[in-house]
Amino acid sequence: MTDTDRSEGNNLKIGLLEDDVAQAELLKQWLSNDGYQVFHADRVSSFIELMENQPLDMAILDWQLPDATGLDALRWIREHQSLELPVIFSTQRDSEDDVVEALKAGADDYLIKPPRQGEMLARVAAISRRAGLKTDDHFIRLAHVTIDTRNKQVFVDDQEVKMTRKDYQLAVCVIRNQGKLLSREFLLKEVWGVDANLNTRTVDMHISRMRRNLKIEPSCGFCIKTVYQHGYRLEKVEA
Repeated sequence: MTDTDRSEGNNLKIGLLEDDVAQAELLKQWLSNDGYQVFHADRVSSFIELMENQPLDMAILDWQLPDATGLDALRWIREHQSLELPVIFSTQRDSEDDVVEALKAGADDYLIKPPRQGEMLARVAAISRRAGLKTDDHFIRLAHVTIDTRNKQVFVDDQEVKMTRKDYQLAVCVIRNQGKLLSREFLLKEVWGVDANLNTRTVDMHISRMRRNLKIEPSCGFCIKTVYQHGYRLEKVEA
């Protein structure tokens, strides 16, 4: 596979909840070969822990797990993480009632095991496109904010805003992960490259400055919400 082929996945992060070892290895191989980053868990509890520490772009869920069900995981995602995160079920449960229940709970697609490689990858790619995840555009946009990642420039209302390197990296990370809960620990690793031994006031201070410099406030339709004891989430403000 060429570098061009591998870039099709755009390094999207996919969480895989699957307790069957052989099935998990097969799906990880298919997705990794298509350019996706795959994060695997074999329990609902460990999947929730994964999502609390690693923002994902998509989730693929089995139904029957040792400690709970994929529906439990889906409901947790919708309640605590994101209403927009694309979710695909991959399960042996093939009754119409099961499919309807999963879709009503917020799943975006439903595949019956054993999955076929071409169909699985086509479904993932299609949902990625519909969710606006797959793009080669080097611009990141949020309302009145535009980030040019190629030239590392930030514009607010078409006026360039000078930012420090860390403030720029934080802005890219937060805006790219719109709608996802970002823990302080994740931000410390992603932006500062350190574990949680750095004073968390560092993150708080930079988030506060980001709100101010980029004018991210309810009047623009977005806010960076502080989630007590967890972190931050950039989310839309209901009119």
